[in-house]
Amino acid sequence: MYWLSAAISLFLFGAVSLSQPAKRADNGSWPRQSFKTAPTFQPPVFDVHKSGAPLAPGLLLTSFIPATDEIENAAVIITDAGDLVWNSPPGSYSNVRVQHLDSEPVLTLWNGSSIGEQGYGFVSILDTTYTEIYRVCPQARALTPDNTTFPCYGDIHESFITDRGTILMTIYNITNADLTSINGPKDGWIYDGLFYEVDIKTNRTIFRWSAYEAGIPLTASKAPLGKAAFGNGTLDSPFDFFHINSVELVGSRHFVNSRHYWTSYLLDSKGDIEWMIEGDTGGDFQLPEGGQFAWEHHALLKNVTEKDAILTYFNNDNGNAPLFNGTHPAEGLEFYLDLENKTATLLKNLVDPNELIYPIAAGSYVDLPNGNVLLGYGTYPSIKEYGPDGDVRMSILFGDTTTSNPAGFTSLTYRAWRDPWVGTPAAPPVAVFDQDNTTLYMSWNGATGITMWEISCANATGQQAIHSLGMIPSTGFETMFNLAGSGCSSAAVATAYRDDVPLRSTDFISLTAGS
Repeated sequence: MYWLSAAISLFLFGAVSLSQPAKRADNGSWPRQSFKTAPTFQPPVFDVHKSGAPLAPGLLLTSFIPATDEIENAAVIITDAGDLVWNSPPGSYSNVRVQHLDSEPVLTLWNGSSIGEQGYGFVSILDTTYTEIYRVCPQARALTPDNTTFPCYGDIHESFITDRGTILMTIYNITNADLTSINGPKDGWIYDGLFYEVDIKTNRTIFRWSAYEAGIPLTASKAPLGKAAFGNGTLDSPFDFFHINSVELVGSRHFVNSRHYWTSYLLDSKGDIEWMIEGDTGGDFQLPEGGQFAWEHHALLKNVTEKDAILTYFNNDNGNAPLFNGTHPAEGLEFYLDLENKTATLLKNLVDPNELIYPIAAGSYVDLPNGNVLLGYGTYPSIKEYGPDGDVRMSILFGDTTTSNPAGFTSLTYRAWRDPWVGTPAAPPVAVFDQDNTTLYMSWNGATGITMWEISCANATGQQAIHSLGMIPSTGFETMFNLAGSGCSSAAVATAYRDDVPLRSTDFISLTAGS
């Protein structure tokens, strides 16, 4: 019936029209998108290039922490085509991804404030309607550089849901420390790197670990005291000796990464170090030739047995003398670890030979179910998907790659993910008319798999649809319908369909008299 009405409407007055590409707002040198139905949303235009080789299933998720006004401060979900699916409300977000809680998919994202590279906030856990079902705020208070207080002190770097109903979150706390061993003051100050394992439903702390309390020697830190953004060791400029940036649960143990030690640690259930792997000397492992790493992010240990494991990194080693001199491109690394003989074998070294990238911070490595790997490039505005043999299958650019900004980048995308996600928002779809009341625009922020919209003309009171004007294909985040010649003069309503199932309708939108 609906396809028939669409065909009739097309034949009679050609009223059905595909959405036009999003108009680019003139904000900064990199273009943004704009939408009639969501005027506050201004995500960057996503410049997508594909090789044609198979990609992994799922949507792409990331967030932007802008260093300039060229990028919207938001979390987003997009398609492979670069179409927006979901745009968060305004705020400072990080690490938006799909995880599972009680065997159900949930969307998790950090939200808060930042001072330098440290964050102070909470993790929101949303269900598939984008309703917040839990807000995790660790029962901890941290000392900050200017003694600012925050409602929550969860850090930006990690929000890992475990299979025991807990979440792992990092925290940075300014702590008094003797720095004479590294030529600093005796009465010095550091950023201690901690992680908390928190019960999601009660906010109760299950486990706590501190790098400083664990006795990791300051002299092993690769961070130079007093240089760059590492801190001077004073109360107003604490020395960021450890810089914890990832933690995960491995059985009953925790796997923790320190960016400034170039080291990952496997901790037993009490928090004692079982072994460590270090990017220069190998630590407890013998590294292969070409397997060195530095300033790394997103350390993940997988397929762990008593005998072996797989270890992956996003390697930020782009030069150390001087720091970050751009002599070594970022790469995705995968190692096979022989846990009995303590050897590491390099399995993958993912670099795009046609675009060598040198981000100074952040980044992510995500294994995908078809054998592909997704890399997010941190301070460089790009996401790439590699095939099992290292071929670049998709490359997305969403910002300027050169900037005069003193930070050296336009936006930080801490991590990028690809995950299956079916979202059916609690909020209804939205429709608006243009100024001439001839074109109807419709969208449903966060709705996935919308294939069609049915447009109906309502009676003068706007209480019910009196007849369908036809079905039109959904064409990205926002779809448009031209009412010219349709005979509709009172009000219209749009209904979203997923395949052939009607899901929800917009409110009735009244036309101006005489239009």
